[in-house]
Amino acid sequence: MTPSPSAAGESHRKRKRSVAISVPRKASKKEHTQTPANHPRRHSTASVNGKNTIQVASLRVLVLYTDGYWYPGSVREFQTPDSYKILYDDNSAGWAKTGSMRQLELRVGDEVMDSKTKKSGTVSEVKEDMIVVSGSGITFDLTYRYLRIPCDKVEAQWSDRELTIGVLAGIHDTSRQSALPEDADSFLRGCGIIITSNPNALQWNKEKNEILAAMIENGATLIEDWSDALQTSGTYIYDKGKGKKGKGKDTGNRNPKSWKITKEQARWFEDPDEGSIRRVFVLADAVCQKPKYLIALALGVPCLSTNWMTDSLQNRDAKEWSSYLLPKGIDNYTSQNVRLSQSVNLDWGMMPEHLTNIMDNPYAQKLFSGSSVLCVGDDYIPEQHEERMVTLRIVTNRSKITSGVPLIILAMGASQVTAVANLQDASKDEHFDYVLFKDPKWNSKFPAPKEGTIYASWSWAKQSLIRGQMLPLPEND
Repeated sequence: MTPSPSAAGESHRKRKRSVAISVPRKASKKEHTQTPANHPRRHSTASVNGKNTIQVASLRVLVLYTDGYWYPGSVREFQTPDSYKILYDDNSAGWAKTGSMRQLELRVGDEVMDSKTKKSGTVSEVKEDMIVVSGSGITFDLTYRYLRIPCDKVEAQWSDRELTIGVLAGIHDTSRQSALPEDADSFLRGCGIIITSNPNALQWNKEKNEILAAMIENGATLIEDWSDALQTSGTYIYDKGKGKKGKGKDTGNRNPKSWKITKEQARWFEDPDEGSIRRVFVLADAVCQKPKYLIALALGVPCLSTNWMTDSLQNRDAKEWSSYLLPKGIDNYTSQNVRLSQSVNLDWGMMPEHLTNIMDNPYAQKLFSGSSVLCVGDDYIPEQHEERMVTLRIVTNRSKITSGVPLIILAMGASQVTAVANLQDASKDEHFDYVLFKDPKWNSKFPAPKEGTIYASWSWAKQSLIRGQMLPLPEND
């Protein structure tokens, strides 16, 4: 069954829904012109920096929409891992993933439909700006603007026109130059956005897709997760005789017993240049304790209310972000449950070093500075992934951290972080300054630590991060 786009990848097409809020988008200033007659139906390649890459503007695709039909459009740019911005031939914009796209290569015999008249038939001739369709004793011309194809017809006839990630990987070389039309607003250019939100925030989630599309069209870059923004390779350790020590992947095809990363192995995923991200923010509908938010706090990256983005889009100008800072968190170690403010550099993003040296941000409290920390939890070892193509927002040969806890501790200044599922899997010959347990009742299950090692819960470390100082260990720690 052909996969349909995910919720985050849904198109915002005029034929399907009205927009819940009035978010100015570049298309509202000047309507895109209809698909030119000389649009090639095959993608072309060009030499960029000595490598063959796909020209974004000429990559024509057929895209599955949520109504079960496929529509023609053009890939404009790569945005998040395996997500591509599509400009449809009816001038609407949306998102698609690789499995929901095909090369727009119409052939004689393909079954198609006119979305305007509902007539259907088979292609009898393919022209530059239209196709000739025959069916039920009639023949008619069909422009790409009104072309649509039922899902079952694509599955039956288009299996040899699939797009792979390898074919699309070249988009990253040209997307920085060709992502925005000349008439587009670009006040968010160079701004990377990581979003975390509460599933119960109904209003934000209702408006989210429209806002995301507007952000992209005004120059922002969406970053799916911190593990996409930071290159964090690390090393997997295996039991002797059950695999071997391997970096970045399971060479023995067995589960590793531990995973280790040093501070030197974590860095911003790209080098600064004219088209790179200059500053990054985390947007949230409210203060929270999700990994994306906590990693930002540990790195000293500003966490802003989503109102900053909606207000900026409404005014077509990036608002001063400092007035949209969310609280750092709630200090649960005081009876008043005080809301604490973030510790950030108000000139954040003004210098390239802010990102290239993001692990050493002097404005962030590095509570575990210079420490070796062991994290014990059943989901703390990162998942292992196959090597991926190098694209605009993916760093190759890195592992995605599932729970986020090891990366949070590394961002808090640790010189080395080791993750294990069980304490007995940790090296007996290695010294750890701290051992942090996911299980809050760890003290009833393990003996006293060795001299020079502090046992504590992850909850204690998290509250220390929010407080901005190492808190006294509670009785059960």
